Amino acid sequence: MTEIHRSSLTGESPLDSCEQPLIACTDLVLLDLDGVVYRGPHAVAHAAESLATARERGVSLHYVTNNAGRPPQDVADHLRDLGIPTLENEVTTAAQAAAVLIAADYPAGTKVLVVGGPGLFLALEEVGMVPVTSAEDDPAVVVQGLSRTLAWPELAEAAYAIGNGAEFIASNLDSTLPTERGMAPGNGSLVAAVAHATGVRPRATGKPEPEIFHQAAERAGGRRPVMIGDRLDTDIAGARAAGYPSMHVFTGVDGPRELLRAGAHERPTLLAHDLRGLLEPHPAVAPEGDSWRCRDARAQVRDSRLELTENGLTTVLSGADAAAEATISLDGLRALLAAGWTADGLDLTRLTDLHVAPERA
Repeated sequence: MTEIHRSSLTGESPLDSCEQPLIACTDLVLLDLDGVVYRGPHAVAHAAESLATARERGVSLHYVTNNAGRPPQDVADHLRDLGIPTLENEVTTAAQAAAVLIAADYPAGTKVLVVGGPGLFLALEEVGMVPVTSAEDDPAVVVQGLSRTLAWPELAEAAYAIGNGAEFIASNLDSTLPTERGMAPGNGSLVAAVAHATGVRPRATGKPEPEIFHQAAERAGGRRPVMIGDRLDTDIAGARAAGYPSMHVFTGVDGPRELLRAGAHERPTLLAHDLRGLLEPHPAVAPEGDSWRCRDARAQVRDSRLELTENGLTTVLSGADAAAEATISLDGLRALLAAGWTADGLDLTRLTDLHVAPERA
């Protein structure tokens, strides 16, 4: 098997590369769901056919989600409805990660107050815990996950139990959730209400914590996993924490501007428009004098400004004289990220509104 060239580890470049299609460079693809594979009830364009091709080529697929409300079987059923054949054991949820954490710290039979959906109840029962819904049951732990029907009474029970000494655990701290109608409040926004009321900050168990990624890879049996996500602070930061290469796609939350501003712990090592990136090679980005080149695109930082040259045109993309808007190629963005991420004193106070041009229909 061809391997991903881990330039991001050797210091040759902040981005990795693969001369062959990515599915020839890995034996396991870990995937976020919302914003990568689907948005609400609808599949993301090109997702089903790209994943089908990956599976046909012998690559294992495993889905890693911070949605703790739905059991793995429900997630698998949803994916099958979208034309993506999936088994229950090919899904790892934040509820399962929370249950594993609790089981490691508490004996079987421990009462756990659940604030969330059926996925949390099932995951806790599977590890021998006793889910309850009232603080009067004297739970040792409160675990909170996203439920779209969550209301004040459930949040109040959590506050009462935490006030009585129960440990507070959150399945994840995502502030938002991408839906077919736009961005909606995520579990972290609701957890914040309980944390504000109690003064207690919870332990979190889903992405970006590395354990959920390690659990997923262990379940799938992969030796060379790569994570694909759309969100820097969960998918990509978690992959980095777990030590896995990651591919960022532009079908969900974060775009080029967020990538340029990302801290080192949130930077992906590969880029793609969408899941067709599984079926494509990923070119190397290499230093060239005082600039960085990715095929025909070249980027550099000059006088604290970020500049990109492609198609014979140089555009200033940051600083006082930055262009208001620009459409660039994916290779152009690769070169920009390498230049921006390795520069000292880069001025990003004014940054061009960047759009990545689709390379094909």
